[in-house]
Amino acid sequence: MELASGCHVIQTHLLICSAASSYVGLTVGEEAVLPCFNHGDPNGTETKWKTKQITISWDSNQLTSRWNQMYMSDGRSSGNFSLIFTSLMLNHSGWYDCYEQLQPGKNKLINAYELRVCPKSEPLTEFFLEGEEVVLSCNSNLTDNVMWYRQTAQVNDVILNTRSIKTANYPKDLDGRINASDPPTFLVLFNLSLADRGEYWCAVFYKGVCVSVTKTVLVEWDPFGINSMFYRVYSSLMGCALLGMVCVLITVNLKTRRRDQASLNSRKTAAQTLRQKRNGVEEEGEEINEKRGQMKESKEEK
Repeated sequence: MELASGCHVIQTHLLICSAASSYVGLTVGEEAVLPCFNHGDPNGTETKWKTKQITISWDSNQLTSRWNQMYMSDGRSSGNFSLIFTSLMLNHSGWYDCYEQLQPGKNKLINAYELRVCPKSEPLTEFFLEGEEVVLSCNSNLTDNVMWYRQTAQVNDVILNTRSIKTANYPKDLDGRINASDPPTFLVLFNLSLADRGEYWCAVFYKGVCVSVTKTVLVEWDPFGINSMFYRVYSSLMGCALLGMVCVLITVNLKTRRRDQASLNSRKTAAQTLRQKRNGVEEEGEEINEKRGQMKESKEEK
């Protein structure tokens, strides 16, 4: 997507402008791709990348670039010589020139990028309702250069860049709906709509070094959504109800076990009593038989 300032956003949080004011803002640990396409004769010319420290060509690609967590795409057949960073570090900040070497001492610049890598920061979440306003802020008092940009479902563009402009030149869809503090460490968006949902970034630079990044995610407030008071109360009530049901089940289970145990004990006691009675009857029968035997013996002796 081409922007009014001549910039392009080619991936999330990757901002690229023209060679005269090339500008790339990313954070530590992210992946990045600096595009460079050259569909010339690969046998007659060579496409290279040049930084302040090294020159990257396909021959030296594997030796010098992988170690620095970056490498150049093999564009000998596709024409894609993009420079790829697998995991950005702060020392990757600097200028990157992609050029075609026509002959020794004669080069043709294809693309030039200024890469600025910023420290990591945890994103903030702001909820809004349609028609409301929201205040976006930067976590820094340094105001050498502040840049605001956004990524929504409809647009990826720069909102404000104090480095390239002295007066505000906001995107058309924000006309009459935006105010910036002076210095612009605060940004106020008015009359919000669903189209404003997305990510908003503020990058603060001091003496050319990115010192902080503040990311804010604008999310529509759903009265019955997961972050609503209704959902929290409902979840609490459901949790209490579930806990109550569990307690009731445990109580019923314990009572049932106790009742079963008592019934089992009663049956055991009854069986034991019956056995004792049977044993007593048997003993009485044996005594009676013994007495009868004795009486019979006495009669026979007489």
